[in-house]
Amino acid sequence: MTNITHLTPAGDSARATRNRYRQIESSAARWRLLTDAASALASEGLCASALSTALSKALAFLSLEDGAVMVLKDDALHVLAAQGQVPPVGARLAYAAALQATLQPGPRAPLVRQDVVSGLRIGREQRVGLEVLVPLCLDGKNRGMLALLSAQAAPLPNPDDLLTLQALATMLAAVLAAPQNAPRVAAPEAAEMLKALTPRELQVFALLPSGWTNAVMGEHLGIAAGTVKVHVERILHKLDLNDRTQAAVRAADLGLGT
Repeated sequence: MTNITHLTPAGDSARATRNRYRQIESSAARWRLLTDAASALASEGLCASALSTALSKALAFLSLEDGAVMVLKDDALHVLAAQGQVPPVGARLAYAAALQATLQPGPRAPLVRQDVVSGLRIGREQRVGLEVLVPLCLDGKNRGMLALLSAQAAPLPNPDDLLTLQALATMLAAVLAAPQNAPRVAAPEAAEMLKALTPRELQVFALLPSGWTNAVMGEHLGIAAGTVKVHVERILHKLDLNDRTQAAVRAADLGLGT
């Protein structure tokens, strides 16, 4: 006779509690990544320590060990921050097939690959268990890339994780594009403000200084113009701002946008 184990109501409750706890922990990790990175970028802008902080936080977020922040210049990728077995800061990389596909014009989703040979990993063994390539896209073009790798097999990031990484990439792209003498809000204040926003709201907020319409921002982010309008309204409410112009100015003060 086959024994069938049925979950008791108490068992269901325990499982639901564990799932809720994991969801809360995952959500908290996403906010920590974005607010910690925003705090560093708002206070220091485009400098090695701020970019290294953002990269380190992104790697810890996915529990990976190798990564780089790269800027696209003169038809090549230049390494601005690096950690682990990747080309060092200052290295110049020509396009590989996967990199070239990710850096095509227009909005691009992160490219996630498993058990592949990566041109970004140095050393004798270039095969990686997981590679996550996130374009740094702003103003309708890709300005660089955030690359996160693991030598060993690693869990795939879920859609919420990828959305969070895209929000981080938007902030990095905005910092790359912003004038480096622009005034910035103090880091603690910046972190407190950005903590109130969801990853998607952060993406919209970072695009406001560009002056784009809702339709253009929606096309850039892959969402409807009406959805962008809702996000803008929520940003105004959460940050206690009066209008879209005030929000754009505040985003620029934080070092986001051009």
